[in-house]
Amino acid sequence: MIRLETIVSVTLRRVPREWAYARDHRERIDRHWAQATAANPKLWNGRTLICTKARVKEGHFTAELVETDYASFVAWRDWGRPDETVVNCFGIPAAFSADGGLLLGVMSAWTLNAGMAYPPSGSLEPKDVKPDGTVDIFGNMRTELLEETGLDLLHAVPGPMAAIFEGPRLAIVQRHDFPLNFAEMEQRFAAHTADDPHPELARIEPLWKGQVADHRMPPYVAELIRHFHG
Repeated sequence: MIRLETIVSVTLRRVPREWAYARDHRERIDRHWAQATAANPKLWNGRTLICTKARVKEGHFTAELVETDYASFVAWRDWGRPDETVVNCFGIPAAFSADGGLLLGVMSAWTLNAGMAYPPSGSLEPKDVKPDGTVDIFGNMRTELLEETGLDLLHAVPGPMAAIFEGPRLAIVQRHDFPLNFAEMEQRFAAHTADDPHPELARIEPLWKGQVADHRMPPYVAELIRHFHG
């Protein structure tokens, strides 16, 4: 079941705890990762943050995050997310063009989510943690969109926010309106990826008002479309 709650603020904090599931299943996780990288050598086992104790109260979203390795996250995901005490929390900049298109990125064939289509986003990482322990999800949104498309949120007008709870996935979404039409967005994307031999996105495409989610899109995207583009 998917639940969307409108929010007015976000406070994420990293806590100095170990993810018990990753510790208790270490050997099996390492075997799974070895198989994954044998099939796709471009995968890299970096550090990531996974979310626990997320809630919304009177429009204020708060959550705690613990640090783990990407291999543990991938194994948890591939095994059907058996530890229900954690969720995958990530930020989504819902980027709209001046002519009303919601920007979707189609993942390249070499990525873990090849062929999937959704607004550009990425995992929260230790680099997103500020000195006071809070996690800069808005900085993460800007970085991910800029790295994947060449579009900078500093040139867009920020809008309303929502938290979309979809089982083990939790998307923090903020609308951003760009002064570019979608054709201009595509030109920026093409220039940005021209010299990249392995871009994360194969292409970007618009979703116009009245269109609906298709089989390439995770379930939370349908709720995002309904709320921000309905």
